[in-house]
Amino acid sequence: MIAVADAAERPRQRRLGLWIALALSLTLNICLVGGVVWAMLAAEPVPAPAERFVAIGRSLQLDPQQRAALAAFESTALQATRSLRESNSPVMQQIWNEMAQANPDEGKISQLIDEAINNRRAYQGKMTSALLTFLATLSPEQRTQFAQFVRHPEWERRRSFRFSLP
Repeated sequence: MIAVADAAERPRQRRLGLWIALALSLTLNICLVGGVVWAMLAAEPVPAPAERFVAIGRSLQLDPQQRAALAAFESTALQATRSLRESNSPVMQQIWNEMAQANPDEGKISQLIDEAINNRRAYQGKMTSALLTFLATLSPEQRTQFAQFVRHPEWERRRSFRFSLP
């Protein structure tokens, strides 16, 4: 009699165990998906160097002349970045169009890459000149502080602990 009762109880226990396993699996999946969504929403994009320079400049105690120089740098940076994008976008499109062909012309691709590199070099020259113009308005202490912030940005220290998806 006890054997019959045990035999009837086993399927119930198996079903209960199955429901517990399913509930646990669902809970873990919800937590995993929630964590991934949170990480994607909470991740801060890494700022471009020009954006960091402007933010660092704003954190310094600037006089009106220095603020005007920072605003000029920011304006130059925006214009130069836009110009670089506009000049390199068609070049990159031509590179990919050439690469998509059955027999891509490596010489043409190399020439287009050189063109993109020259555009980038001109951009970096404009940015360096504009940054040096701004830095010339800073006091030696402010330049030292600016350089320290550039070399050791806070976002870089936090970045190593952040989960981010490509």
